[in-house]
This record gives sequence, C-alpha cells and structure tokens, in this order.
Amino acid sequence: MATLPLPPVAGPFIQSLRSIGYSLESAVADVIDNSISAQANTVDIYTEWRNSDPVLAVMDDGHGMSPNEAQAAMQLGAVGPADSRSSEDLGRFGMGLKTASFSQCKSLTLITRKSAALDWYGLRWDLDLVERENSWLVVEMDPAECQDFLNEVELSFSKGTAVIWNTFDRAIDPTAVSGERDYDRRIVALIDHLALTFHRFIRGEEVSRKVNLRLNGKSIAAKDPFATKPEPNKQASTILSNETIRLGACSVGVKAYLLPHPTNLSHSFAKKVSQGGDHHSGQGIYIYRAGRLIVSGGWHRLAKASEANKLARIQVDFGNDADSLWRIDVRKSRVDLPSSLREQLRRVITQCAKKSSTTFTRRAKMPSVDPEPVWQRVFDRDKSRVHYILNRKHSALSEMLVVLGDSDTRSALIKLIESSLPVELIKNDMSATNIKMQQEPDDLFHHCIDLAEELFNAGIDKELIQRALVNDSNIGLTPDKANKIVSKLGTL
Repeated sequence: MATLPLPPVAGPFIQSLRSIGYSLESAVADVIDNSISAQANTVDIYTEWRNSDPVLAVMDDGHGMSPNEAQAAMQLGAVGPADSRSSEDLGRFGMGLKTASFSQCKSLTLITRKSAALDWYGLRWDLDLVERENSWLVVEMDPAECQDFLNEVELSFSKGTAVIWNTFDRAIDPTAVSGERDYDRRIVALIDHLALTFHRFIRGEEVSRKVNLRLNGKSIAAKDPFATKPEPNKQASTILSNETIRLGACSVGVKAYLLPHPTNLSHSFAKKVSQGGDHHSGQGIYIYRAGRLIVSGGWHRLAKASEANKLARIQVDFGNDADSLWRIDVRKSRVDLPSSLREQLRRVITQCAKKSSTTFTRRAKMPSVDPEPVWQRVFDRDKSRVHYILNRKHSALSEMLVVLGDSDTRSALIKLIESSLPVELIKNDMSATNIKMQQEPDDLFHHCIDLAEELFNAGIDKELIQRALVNDSNIGLTPDKANKIVSKLGTL
C-alpha cells in the first residue's frame, strides 16, 4: 500500500488555528497555565495601549527552559494529550501557548532561561512571515534583542519565562468608537476572569502552591465563588456534603455549598462571590481541573436555573489524569460531564437545591424588618400563600391618602394598586440573566432626589420625607445622604 505525505499548508492553516474561539480572557489564562505548571510563585501581566499598538506580556519566575525545551514549547503539537504529565501540569494538548496567542495577535515572542548565569534565549512567531513564505519559520533572537524586549515589558525576574504579544489584530474591536476605551474594558474583564479562574492558586487553597498574580504591578484579589471567606461577623456558606466519587481508575471530588442569603452579604462581598453580585447567574456547578476553574456555573441540564436555586453551588474536582472522561476542549473552557457521574451529581444537586429553596421559603414567611416599609408582606399560613399590601401607617403615604378625602375613594385606589401588583412579570425579570433589577448607586440617588421633590411639592413634611428615604430598604439611603437631599428641598 502506497502512502503520500500531505503536510498542512502553513499560510491557510495558521489562519484556521487563529479561529478556534478564544476570548482575550481565556487566551491569557491559557498562557498562565504554563507559568503555574513551571512552578512559578509570581506571574506578572504587563500591558500598555501604546497609541493603538498594544503590547501584552505574561512573565513568571518559574524554572525556565533550555533552548531545546523552548523550541518544543513553540512547536505546534510537540506535546500530545496522551503524553505523561505531572499531576500539577495544567496543560493538555501542547497547543495552548500557540493557539491562544495566535487568536489575539500576529507576533508571539517567547524569552526564557533557567538561571541568571545563562543568556536569555528567545524565539518569535511572526505570522506575516509564515504567510509570506508559506512555511513554518520561527525567528531565533540573540541575547541582546531578548534583553531589549524584556526591558520594554519591565521584567523583574532574573530567570523564568516571558510570553510577549505584539501586533494585535483580534483583541481590538475595529468598530469601537474608542479603541483605547474598548481595550481598557477588556482588561477589566480579564482581571475579573483571572480572579475567578485562578482563585484557588491566588489564595493557596486546595492546590500545591500559592501564586501571586499581578497586572501592571497590582496584585489580583481572588474571587470567592463559594463564600468561604466572609467579612468579619458575617455568615459563611454552609457545606452540605463532601464526597469522593470513583470513575474507573480516577476519582472526582464533589462538594455542595449553600450560600448565605443575599441580605447577609454586603454588595462588595457579593461581587466577589458572583459576577456583579448576581447570585442567579452564578448558580450551578463549578468544575475544576487540577485546581484550575474550567466551568463556572450552570446546571448542565441536571436542574433549572431559578431564584429558588440561586444559593446552590456544587464544586467538582478532577485531576489531569481524567481528561479523556471529560472531553475537555483545547481552550480548557468546556467539558462534558461523564454519563456515569451525571446521576450521582443529580442526587447532590437535588439535595442542595432543596436547601436553597427552603431558605427563601422560610424567609418569605418573615415580616419585613424595615422600620417603615411602603409594602408589607402578609403570609396566609392556611394557604401557604404570600401577598403584599400597602402599609396604611406609612407616614408619608398616610398623609397623601388623607388629601383624597373620601374614604371610599381611598379604599378603592389602594385595592386597585394592591390587586394589580405584576407578580408574574417581576418573577420573569428576576429569573432573566440579562436584566438588572437593582439600580446603580448613582441612579438610585438621583431617583431619590426626584422622589423627595415630588413628596415636598405634595405638601409632605421634610421629617416624613427623610424617614421615607431611610426606613424602606427598597429605597435604602443612609441618613447622611437622605439629610443631604432633604436639606436642599425648597431652596431652588
């Protein structure tokens, strides 16, 4: 039988490799995986806009590479998924450095050395050169050129590895009104992504080594998706179960958490637990490979996202020896749950979701803790039904109702408002992942200014207005802010 060699054509093939689907965040995370695998204690990310010609570098103080090792690292497919790896190795296909970098830029530079006594060794992929020559050519750099590159990105380590991206053409949105603002927005998103993806390494928890991640010299603070490190005098999450499940020769750790009720979390801490403080979108299964987060949230068709389930989170851990069971993709951002694990996870999820739902049900039976709410919660124990009525004793509301004069008119108006509360619409909006129910602080403050002016123009006393702004958590101004608003009433 005859054989015929058909190697890939360099130019077209490199363009296909660039379209695997990395975001800027996932691409940088893939490069950081290599730094952690190299036993780095500190990983520095440097980036600068440079007048529409940005540079981004990922530098570490890991063990570095010899010239032969550097060449293998820059070669496509030099290491395969079936090759043996250390249990701490976050790599998978031997493609991440190249595919992640090519997805964002056209110039990838790697500079490395194993000790300060050695010269820096550098290689650079220039995709314009590859396409022009239609050949897999990499530029070998001399030590002086390597040092110039390292000086530009402010390397602070005497050994280790630097990965430098130049000639960006994918990480910049050409339709953006301001390219610099768009790039800054992406860097903010990058920080959030890294703070969650590597939160265990940043804290040094449930991993072999703590890693300091810095961006432009500032340490990245870890997210806390399971609310295990609450603020002083605040409630931590509850561990509902912790078990190890065997999948053939591999083991999977499964831990179920119940988050504290949102009222027990400050807004700043809630943002560490969930993106934007939104527990609804963060509910579900968090899957880790060798301590590195792969998938954050979602129920993988084992449960439905709902308000009742939003305090339930499941931590799933597997090692890099089980990759074939999970069908992990080259970006390390998607996995398939092994079928033998799904039913066991369903049992854990059902128990956790029930606890989450019970938390909200129990609280729904409690009266409002606000000193003077506009709306009051009424619980019918016989029918297990909750409905809401206007607080007839609310100081500002009662003053306005008196103006109506006729008691029948007042009663009819109140009944109409209470009967038409759009409960189903509110439920739908609360379950939507792309809609915000809470106002931003600045918007809320301006809304309260308008509210105070309307109440003042209606003849309501300033003291009653101040109480209305402070004593209902749906408005929730601090006394100082309320006083600031009230003091200006009637002065314009």
